[in-house]
Amino acid sequence: MRLAMSGDTDEDLKFALQMGATDLVGGNGLPTDKGYYTVADLKRLRARVEAAGLRLSVVSGPPEELTYKIKLGLPGRNEQIDNWCKTIRNTGEAGVATICYFISLRSWYGNYGLRTDRATPGRGESALTSFDYDAVQNKTGAYWYAPVPQGLEVGDEQIWDNVAYFLKAVIPVAEEAGGQMALHPDDPPISPIAGVARVFRSHEALQRFIEIVPSPANGLTFCTGTMGAMPEDVYEAIRFFGSRGKIFHVHFRNVTGPVPKFSETFIGEGHVDMMEAMKAFYEAGVDAPLVEDHVPVLEEGSGKQYRARAHAMGYIKALMDAASN
Repeated sequence: MRLAMSGDTDEDLKFALQMGATDLVGGNGLPTDKGYYTVADLKRLRARVEAAGLRLSVVSGPPEELTYKIKLGLPGRNEQIDNWCKTIRNTGEAGVATICYFISLRSWYGNYGLRTDRATPGRGESALTSFDYDAVQNKTGAYWYAPVPQGLEVGDEQIWDNVAYFLKAVIPVAEEAGGQMALHPDDPPISPIAGVARVFRSHEALQRFIEIVPSPANGLTFCTGTMGAMPEDVYEAIRFFGSRGKIFHVHFRNVTGPVPKFSETFIGEGHVDMMEAMKAFYEAGVDAPLVEDHVPVLEEGSGKQYRARAHAMGYIKALMDAASN
């Protein structure tokens, strides 16, 4: 396992190095005016990261406006898939291994996953992000990020059909490019929300996903918080997907319990035993960049919450050292 930092500002790069990270997850600020990431922009980002003494190992996939037609099976999805393929080829040419992406839609109601409360009281007057399905399950109207159509009704099998259509087009391209496509499960893992099914809400669903197009390029961003919000055994899931070489990237965070309601806690406070989770990654032979994720908000912290991230990264580094010995 490799300690990583998410973010690619100059301040992020300096902080990552100070915290002992070796890898970086970036790309949220890449230009998208062409509909895809260009080789020049990707190489420029990689050069900045490497100049700071880090490795750019993961980039975030294209934003919602470039992918929503694929997710929903709308007219124009083939053009978006063509641009996805350009991004995959260009990422490979730029020497970046992995792209992290979502099938779930982004919502006006709250991102950072999808959360219904961003100020749940936490330890020492910290603020936690939380989710309560009762607050959103009947939502309609102007709910999804523009330009996603409002008032949608999309069922499970339609989403599965859209996913299969997408994977059959892009995974062969990722193989040729020498890259990896890492799906993040639906966060929160509950369905439906505002009329749209969220199919990646169980371990069984993720097993089905990796079998649609069996390939070394088709795998997961394994989020311990999202998987921990599912009712199944998160440690078994790590062993199952990790031993099959399907974990390409890890989000390492904790939650208070499974859906329909949870809060995102300090890393050592939730219901997931993070030491056991870390051991499971090593036992399964996973070698992937691992980032802290969704940290609590502390008083006098910057918008990026470096103080909270420092706590999480130090905790993670200690777990890595203990689990690897």
